[in-house]
Amino acid sequence: MTYLIIAFIGALFLIYSLTFRQLEKTEVTGPMFFVMGGIVLANVLPNNGGELKAGVDLLLPFIELTLSIFLFSDAAKSKLSVLRHSFQYPGLLLFIALPLTLLLGIGVSLFIFSELSLIQSALIAIILTPTDAALSKGLLASTQVPEKIREGINTESGLNDGLCVPVFLIFILLAKNPESAITASHVINVFSRELGLALFVAAVSISIFIPALNFAMKRHYFAQNTSPFLLLGFAMAVFSITQYFHGSGFIAVFVAGLLFDKFSTKAVSTELIEDSEHIADFTSLMIWCLFGYACAYLVFPKMNFEIVVYALLSTTLIRIIPVMLSLQFTSLNLKERFTFAWFGPRGLASIVFTLMVIDTQIENKFQIASIAMSTIFFSVFIHGISTKPIAQSFKKASK
Repeated sequence: MTYLIIAFIGALFLIYSLTFRQLEKTEVTGPMFFVMGGIVLANVLPNNGGELKAGVDLLLPFIELTLSIFLFSDAAKSKLSVLRHSFQYPGLLLFIALPLTLLLGIGVSLFIFSELSLIQSALIAIILTPTDAALSKGLLASTQVPEKIREGINTESGLNDGLCVPVFLIFILLAKNPESAITASHVINVFSRELGLALFVAAVSISIFIPALNFAMKRHYFAQNTSPFLLLGFAMAVFSITQYFHGSGFIAVFVAGLLFDKFSTKAVSTELIEDSEHIADFTSLMIWCLFGYACAYLVFPKMNFEIVVYALLSTTLIRIIPVMLSLQFTSLNLKERFTFAWFGPRGLASIVFTLMVIDTQIENKFQIASIAMSTIFFSVFIHGISTKPIAQSFKKASK
């Protein structure tokens, strides 16, 4: 059975590669195609839902490492000159819109799901707060979209994953021990440790990696065919070391990517980033196929009216309202503010948090997972379909 699954996934990659241009014309993104492929796979094969539930937590490190590679490469492609002049936008998104999104998500969850406690609703909200810029690649790659919007969305996506981790860990601790008291000093210690270690590891690792890379390049120590592994290995090492010392690996790899963009040689870094992204794309599409497979067994059977309503609200208004409010007094016009607000797709970070919840013994964990995965499922299709039309609307406006 295992080889049959592998053969099916291989066939999906073959079909996707052969029909890539046609899929683009029909506005079918890679994640959409592979999620649908995973659903088909689940319906073709005999029922293996029990095995899936038993082994789903084994995917966690694999997904975390894939996300870390994307965060590093996205940051390494950032244009710091643009970001320096436009950091107010991701700043407002991270420090005003993000808390408002979290609070609104908690409130809506409590209203819709009366059986969930405050902490369980908070877990749902924090799982669905981080965004995934990889699902908006069509927008980020479009030169017609203003750079301040592309860099702002990319930066917000890169940093909000890491900023949500300490909050998520505190909510998990409270969900496991509802009677426990979390003091302000404990919260500050968690945030300080996560962020401080992340910044320290990023700075130290780059200070070692850049000179080593330059030294190897001057002496031709590495061959062209091994170059894709350089940044992959570096991103994986930075993430894993930070996580080992209980820091935020997601923030560490993103900051390391920003520093790499600042201090590396542009001609070389561009090629290295592109090579590493191809491998990350391959693994992420495989994850989306498995996500579709899991949805067919774990999500669709439990999906009801309340879950669908919350998933649609979380994908749209629960993010749109806080972001529009946070950007209200900036120089952005209505269309630019709405673009920031709309492009908050949920992706790999939300999947990581969901798997971490499933791996605990907290009450209603499978309902929390069903709600989160339903929202991610809707987000893949809603944001995937809308990316190209919104990007093209800027092209029309510029004419």
